[in-house]
Amino acid sequence: MSEEFIQVADITDIEINQSQTVQIEGIDILICHTTNGIFAVEDKCTHADIPLCGGQIIDNYITCPVHGAVFDLTDGSVHSPPAFEDLQTFEVLLEDTSISVKKPF
Repeated sequence: MSEEFIQVADITDIEINQSQTVQIEGIDILICHTTNGIFAVEDKCTHADIPLCGGQIIDNYITCPVHGAVFDLTDGSVHSPPAFEDLQTFEVLLEDTSISVKKPF
């Protein structure tokens, strides 16, 4: 595995339409297991800096559990206010059941 990727979780530990927060170099990253794959985004709603962990995941979208902003997990784009800034996304590598995320810097 490339040194740029850090193993963070196992796919068997995150049920479909659920998420898990991991921390890499001081950044909280949300690992989301969807029916379409695994995605990694910054675990912070761009509207009010609220963690997205626990937000409802449907298809490739996550809804902020506090104010209801909706983000596309594939590219971090906002799909519903009150947020107007996109989420930061991170490259994911899946080897067997091991989930790794590319280092942020």
